This record gives sequence, structure tokens and C-alpha cells, in this order.
Amino acid sequence: MSRSRRSGSSSLQEEQHLERTAEPSPSRLESTDISALPPRRKKYPSSAQKVTKWYYNLIVVLFLGLVAALFYYGIKYTE
Repeated sequence: MSRSRRSGSSSLQEEQHLERTAEPSPSRLESTDISALPPRRKKYPSSAQKVTKWYYNLIVVLFLGLVAALFYYGIKYTE
């Protein structure tokens, strides 16, 4: 318990202040209404699928390049 509560001089003022600040204002309720806001997934779509597609395509191209380079190396240096 705080000193001001024990003395009782300002406890009534503190309680009134806490009651006023504890109640949300009507404008605060309207701005945080969940149904009015779009889902975060729609507002900020993820690009993870695009990145994954580019990554796999890059891996395939690198693998095909490696295979082609090995065939070229094998044909050129085995003669």
C-alpha cells in the first residue's frame, strides 16, 4: 500500500482518476473494432510462395547446367 493511500488525503482523488482512465472512450472502441479491419494476411500478403518457386527453379537450372557441363567435360576430355 502506498503512503498516499495510507494517509487518505489523496486516495479519493487517485481512485477517481483511475476510474476515469480505466473506462475506454467511445472513439477508442470504434478504432479497435475487429470486424472493421481486414485480416493482416489480406492487407500484407506473404511473398513466401513466390520466393520458394524462384528458389526451386534456380536449383533445377543449376542442376541442368551442372549436368550439361559434365557431359561437355566428359566428351571433350575423353577423346
